[in-house]
Amino acid sequence: MSAKLANIYESLLRKYGEKYTITYKMAPTYINNIIGVDENQGKILLFYIEDRSNPEVADSVSLSKINIKKNNKGDLDLTGSPLRDDCAVDTIDDDIYINDTNLICDNPWKLDEEWHKGISLANARGIICSPSFQLCPAAKESVGSVWFLCLPHDIKKTLLLQYEFTSKGFSRGIVHYKGLISAKAITTQSLLKDHFFAVGVESTSIETKIENIYQIKNNITIRCSWSTVSPLPPLIDLSTCDVILNQTFRTNSCHPLTDDFLNQLRILISIREDILAFKKSEDSDIIREPVYRCGIGIEISEVRENINKAMLEMAEFLPTHSTDCDIEDVIENAKLRRFNDLTDNLWEILKRCSSYKNLKMAFNVLFQSAARSNIVNTPANKNRLAEIITEIANRRLAIPCLSGSEPLELLLEIGLEKLYKDYEYIFVESKICSANDMRTKWARQDHKEDEATVLNVRKSLRNAVFQPENTAIRKTLLQNDRKTSNDQDDLVGFKNSTFDEIASGQALAKLFQIHCTLEHVIMMHINLNLSNVYYEIFDQLLRRAPRTIDQIHDSLIDEIEIPLSAHYIRDNLQGKDPHSRRISITSSDKFRQVKSTFYFNMNNICPANILEIINFEEQMLTKENMYYHWLYRKIISQ
Repeated sequence: MSAKLANIYESLLRKYGEKYTITYKMAPTYINNIIGVDENQGKILLFYIEDRSNPEVADSVSLSKINIKKNNKGDLDLTGSPLRDDCAVDTIDDDIYINDTNLICDNPWKLDEEWHKGISLANARGIICSPSFQLCPAAKESVGSVWFLCLPHDIKKTLLLQYEFTSKGFSRGIVHYKGLISAKAITTQSLLKDHFFAVGVESTSIETKIENIYQIKNNITIRCSWSTVSPLPPLIDLSTCDVILNQTFRTNSCHPLTDDFLNQLRILISIREDILAFKKSEDSDIIREPVYRCGIGIEISEVRENINKAMLEMAEFLPTHSTDCDIEDVIENAKLRRFNDLTDNLWEILKRCSSYKNLKMAFNVLFQSAARSNIVNTPANKNRLAEIITEIANRRLAIPCLSGSEPLELLLEIGLEKLYKDYEYIFVESKICSANDMRTKWARQDHKEDEATVLNVRKSLRNAVFQPENTAIRKTLLQNDRKTSNDQDDLVGFKNSTFDEIASGQALAKLFQIHCTLEHVIMMHINLNLSNVYYEIFDQLLRRAPRTIDQIHDSLIDEIEIPLSAHYIRDNLQGKDPHSRRISITSSDKFRQVKSTFYFNMNNICPANILEIINFEEQMLTKENMYYHWLYRKIISQ
């Protein structure tokens, strides 16, 4: 769309802005639903009257438009300039889902669209027909649509008028509300008759585009679409249509079986947040002790007992099941299975510590146990804590004295690895993919290093423990070729932690993406039973770029659109009426092109201010499905 449409907006705003509300932005939902998103791919001009007389609408909209970030740390900071507003406010343009789940809008329109009210049809036509509008100097080079929301008080219930500036001139469009219609009354013959009645003569060139949307659940829809030049096309085709599966996962609607994994992800995000907060305080004048706020509490004696038990238990080989297993059963087994690796067990033990002090003490108990015991269950995971335990047990490293955020950093690293292995177990055991597929998808992260460059030799631990003066500190003399994260050229001693802010953020983003993939697969399994396409879904979803997340709010959503073959969904949709239908018939001759779009929906898509419809009783008296019906007619001069 040409930017010159903004010039028309300025001109119309100066002339009509005091009487009407004129906006220049993306089309509202009710327009896109009726005419289709493809018809309005850019911003539009919209005339309407803003009516805020309903206080309930005003309150709900104001809550949905502003999301104030609360300070979870409970620190009251009275410093700062009185001339600067430090309140962190995010403006939400398109997402109507906010933190209070009681305020989530279930209507097919956005909350601020409930303020929209039409202008009189006569005034709208008067503006369109005025020479100042059609002969506007900026209109000559502009491309785009001007829409007028109208009061549907005429006989034909005219709802919208459209004037579109095109490169060849202009085109006109109009939307009528046609009332209620039964599913059986929607036939190809009746739609063609309506279309050609408006055209006047039957054209030899005709094209029909059909889009049927089936609603499986409130958050699951299947869109079937196709186009044809047949003179009498079928209105339902489940054999050759293009199929798009749309699913929305909301974190406040997590499946009960996967809730534990999402909670682990929340804990890991919280740990990383506390690490970054401490590192930020180190750069300031006020240095605070790190905090750990995720544990439910565990006695040190229990920590010691559990650690000793984990170290002395013999690891068992757990074979992969050769038979197909239901994914819900696999998830349940994943939560109850025995962890073979030592650091996986340590994650379950250490994350229960009630505070940073207890966590630091638990690590000290762990290192002392490693130094005094003969470890039977040698850690096999590739993380820094496993390296430290192995070095201590082999008497090649002194007992470390963790400081600062190092306990949190070690806990974060083993937690990331353990949660990844949980997801890997689920996907592999349910036969969705192989372990190699999981590793390949995981390795696509930008921060992932080649395994050949991982630490090959051990380095000395410098100043790891407090020693009396003139006492030699035990060191190793082995070297390492890898540079530090700060790209320093000089070699450094054995570090207690290899925490990296960017790498940890990418790992958390990837884990959240994997969890969302699992949720989508479960939704498909329960509602559609599409077991044959699970790997295809898995592959497509994990090819997406992960999005960075700072917190997992209840309002967080993950929406997907996945193309499927028609034969996968035919049995699920056979004999069912679509929830909504959009049928566009286009015919043309040498003078003009006429397009008729018939839109049907089982729900009213317009707020009460735009189209007030009395609840119909016909649906209660019949077993047939009833549709609200709108007609969009567009005429383009050739």
